[in-house]
Amino acid sequence: MTSCTPQIEEVRAVRSTRDRVASLLKRYPHVSDNDREAILEFMREARHLEVGLLTANDNVRPQLDAFMADHKRYFRLDALDVLRAVALIGAILMVCWLVWELFMPVSL
Repeated sequence: MTSCTPQIEEVRAVRSTRDRVASLLKRYPHVSDNDREAILEFMREARHLEVGLLTANDNVRPQLDAFMADHKRYFRLDALDVLRAVALIGAILMVCWLVWELFMPVSL
């Protein structure tokens, strides 16, 4: 056994999930509600690389485009996400200002 075995199993699981979602998308729009939820969960929760590999698949591109158009509201930012981003940017600016004030000499 090698120390890479857990990573290999994880890669296989992710690839399997991506392949499953691709097969579901091939049948879109004739999928069940559970299948729609599985596609949505993959699109929201999967790594960017995995989503990118799925979007690069020419076999499912028309169905994926239709799915994205039909489910736009699930991919929008809500008010809480915007508030978190603004708070994070504000905190970063505050830290930068404090560091600036701490290390810059006062010129009189």
